[in-house]
Amino acid sequence: MRQGLLTAVICCALLGFGAVAVPALEIVYPSHGVFVARSDFLIIRGGKAPVLEAMTVTINGAKSELLDLSSPEYRAAFADFLILQPEWDKGKNAISVDAYIGGKVVANAVADIYFLGNDPTATTPKGYKPFVMHTPEKEGLCQPCHNMKPDKVQLSAESADKNPCASCHKRLIDAPYVHGPAGVFQCVACHDPASKPARYQISKSPAELCAECHFDKVEAYKKNKFVHGPVGVGLCLLCHDPHASSQPAQLLAPTNTLCAGCHDTVVKKGDHVVRGIFGQGHPLAAAVDPSDPGKSLTCGSCHDPHGGQGQALFRRGLTSRMQLCSICHKK
Repeated sequence: MRQGLLTAVICCALLGFGAVAVPALEIVYPSHGVFVARSDFLIIRGGKAPVLEAMTVTINGAKSELLDLSSPEYRAAFADFLILQPEWDKGKNAISVDAYIGGKVVANAVADIYFLGNDPTATTPKGYKPFVMHTPEKEGLCQPCHNMKPDKVQLSAESADKNPCASCHKRLIDAPYVHGPAGVFQCVACHDPASKPARYQISKSPAELCAECHFDKVEAYKKNKFVHGPVGVGLCLLCHDPHASSQPAQLLAPTNTLCAGCHDTVVKKGDHVVRGIFGQGHPLAAAVDPSDPGKSLTCGSCHDPHGGQGQALFRRGLTSRMQLCSICHKK
């Protein structure tokens, strides 16, 4: 009897000890094992029971100072979240977060992510997957501060102060050249608010979506005898950003940089088109394009990036090199 009572007391004590609250700490975005294309946010959730007082964040071995989360002003603005704007290294990034109460580390969270960087040809190694935000679970985390259930009227609003998408995503169009629908926050033109299991997935393939507005371009491409590879398989986003970029036509990088991402041998050999008496080839870049003085000389000055009547995809529907050369070289 006495031994049974002692056992019961010990069990209760152990259960009581096990019930001590363990601080919740979660790296919400980007979460472990995902790849991202933008260096925008690092979102950490600290938990409310018990309330964490401070955090340190270590990225690739570089540790931050102690970040105080305990002030009433901070708690009123951000509750139990810490939101930072990191600069990821291209490739793999290791994140480690320590949480503090009373000056002591009480919790740790880690994540390994992969940053593609501003490289349209970058590929992700095995083991990394795209980050998916708009699941019921993740939307529930954001619900206290953000409108995660906007109606059709709100989603059709054309200004950042009225459209709820802008509260998180307006930085997507913080660039000189903005895609039309994105510039007026018509996100649902491409993103389906009713998609499942995650909301706001694109409603069709990228090529199908592009063709709905750029149908005139599609009809023109159909008349070409030869089509540029990415166009032929519908990879518009291999060259174009669907939201905004620093380049005309929302290109992901300067024209020659994009072209060299696949056609690197042209740059390496250095004798493109012809080899002059001193061994040099035709210039691939110049401040002025003789065929169009208002623009600079690039690969696109001679080649149409979508297609053409000849295998070399010459502009203006030309098929002969001499025809093309004569545009600039009159004599």
